[in-house]
Amino acid sequence: MNFIRFFNYDAMKKILFLLLMTSFQIYGQELLLDVLPLDDHKVVFKNVNEVLGDSKLVLTNKAVEWFEENELQIDQKMAQDETHDLISGLYVFKELWGPNDYPELYKKIQCRISLTTKNGRYQYKIFNFVVKEPQQESQLEIYQMDEKKLQKYNPAFYKRIDAKMKDLIFSIESKMKQSTND
Repeated sequence: MNFIRFFNYDAMKKILFLLLMTSFQIYGQELLLDVLPLDDHKVVFKNVNEVLGDSKLVLTNKAVEWFEENELQIDQKMAQDETHDLISGLYVFKELWGPNDYPELYKKIQCRISLTTKNGRYQYKIFNFVVKEPQQESQLEIYQMDEKKLQKYNPAFYKRIDAKMKDLIFSIESKMKQSTND
């Protein structure tokens, strides 16, 4: 009799544990081809970082310097409100689409970079990726998405874009963390 009670209690614990575990949903970052981060089905790199002790003005000046150092034209610099400034511009680069290093296989990609500053913190956002070709423009999320080309080219193409964006983000973060005495 004790064995049956023990078995039922042990089985009930296992069932309860199983139900509890299946009720939790784990949300991972949605990715394009398991590489590029997506936000609402669009490729977006963004983060908010703290820089304690730096005012909005100091962070805004660092952001402007970063744009100048990277030879990016600022097309928008404005105060969003009393506490936030926004600096943004277009970043254009070329990336190899195909497996062979031929000039015609490099695609021109344009994206928007925005830096929003506030006392003690800033947010970078890299978004609106567009692949530009002589006769057409396509959003990166849908560019050449047929199965045959996707299997052969796209994973490496997207990995190269991801690496380029991570280098760009590193340069933004390094600039924004720099001491004003440097």
